[in-house]
Amino acid sequence: MSDDLYDRLGVRPFINCCGTRTVHGGSLMLPVVRKAMADAAGRFVNLNELILASGRRIASLTGAEAALITSGGAASLVAATAAAMTKGDPERMLRLPNTEGMPARVVMPKGARFTYDHAIRTTGAHVVEVADRKAMAEALRSGTAMIATIGTKDAELPIRLSECVELAEPRGIPVLIDAASEHLETPNPYLGRGASFVAYSGGKYLKGPQSTGLLLGKRQWIEAARLNASPHHTIGRPMKISKEEVAGLLAAVEHWADGRDHRAEKARWTSDLETIAALVRKIGTVTAEIEVPAKSHEQVPRLRIAWDRERIGLGGLDLRELLLAHDPKIMLDDRGATDRSIFILPFNLEPGEAEIVGGAIAKALATAPSSSPAAEDAPAADLTGLWAVEIAFAAERTPHRVRLRQSGARLDGTHATLDLVGPVAGTIAGSHVAFSSLHPYEGSALSYAFSGTLSNGVMSGTVLLGTSGDSAPGPLNMREFGSASWEARRLS
Repeated sequence: MSDDLYDRLGVRPFINCCGTRTVHGGSLMLPVVRKAMADAAGRFVNLNELILASGRRIASLTGAEAALITSGGAASLVAATAAAMTKGDPERMLRLPNTEGMPARVVMPKGARFTYDHAIRTTGAHVVEVADRKAMAEALRSGTAMIATIGTKDAELPIRLSECVELAEPRGIPVLIDAASEHLETPNPYLGRGASFVAYSGGKYLKGPQSTGLLLGKRQWIEAARLNASPHHTIGRPMKISKEEVAGLLAAVEHWADGRDHRAEKARWTSDLETIAALVRKIGTVTAEIEVPAKSHEQVPRLRIAWDRERIGLGGLDLRELLLAHDPKIMLDDRGATDRSIFILPFNLEPGEAEIVGGAIAKALATAPSSSPAAEDAPAADLTGLWAVEIAFAAERTPHRVRLRQSGARLDGTHATLDLVGPVAGTIAGSHVAFSSLHPYEGSALSYAFSGTLSNGVMSGTVLLGTSGDSAPGPLNMREFGSASWEARRLS
């Protein structure tokens, strides 16, 4: 039996060209983080004492009034929301997610909704979007627990953080900033403008344990959040943080504050991208341009590789699939991929990997066939009408309805789930059918991608299930819930 865990399980590790996505493991922990976790694992300690002490240490390093290590960025959102609703009152804490008799509204500027605000709603809170300052002031009059917004969007929102704070402070309402996908900075750009909470991921740019998060903020609100988090018997109890993870994230923050060479990191990112660019530019019609971040919260450059689609018959997602079969396996990002380009993010590249990535991409593009339009078969039937669809989910078969309109080979119409209705777009070529739908819900959208065949008047095949949202876009998320079989019969 192999000594390698992944080899024993039949799971192939990969070279990560995608940045710090949770589904890909975030980032690799720093050596100092791994050592701190190993040291912490050999002895017992009171977890509350450790969390309090680590919070004081991190607060001193970041300039925050207080800090709390959590079990992830989303867990930080839960703890902050619960704090805003309960104010640290044990009776209220034990009642969540029953919100009767307590403020349960979280107000967000229009355009600030994000996929991860499901964590906010976990507490029983409901999110209300407001379009302007007047609407926010009205929403804050009664029953509002918190204002929440996302840091990366602040500059483009109709109500900026400064206005949120100005409206919230006189009413004693905290303001939460989700900065999970951002680099930690000091002085903190959000706390300095009055935010009550700022949530960061511990397993992304800090290179701490993937299952950690960091909540910075004002002392009374962080204390209320701590009481709503594990190991206390409150709504945050399932979001357990271990002594090893606390030690690991503390080590990551200490290294960030004193020892991490940010200038050398940026130079290495650029060098890796230049190495890849030089290799792929050897292929005719291929271009490779390094793009410097335009927004202040983005610090990592990226490489855009593009090619002539008529001469190279691969799309960006096709190239991604080819490199997943490469040895070693290479993971390209599905986000931003087009029919003639892909992006490379260098943050997680290890020494020597840039040469492997550049060589593999160059070879795939050089050996790809030229593109030629595929002949489409004429539709085998007219699918116009109402169809009863049955989807075989993991534990039950669920009825849906699809109303289709067909024009030539094109399909449109509506798809009704149990509670949602969304537009349909698709095609029919011969007896092959493909159509998809999106169903907005809260801060995200439910995605269905049906494919299959028509036989004896019955459509059947496979449907990919997932989500899509501004903060979690891309084909990978649109199949995050896997697939199911489906069958459809005409009703009219």
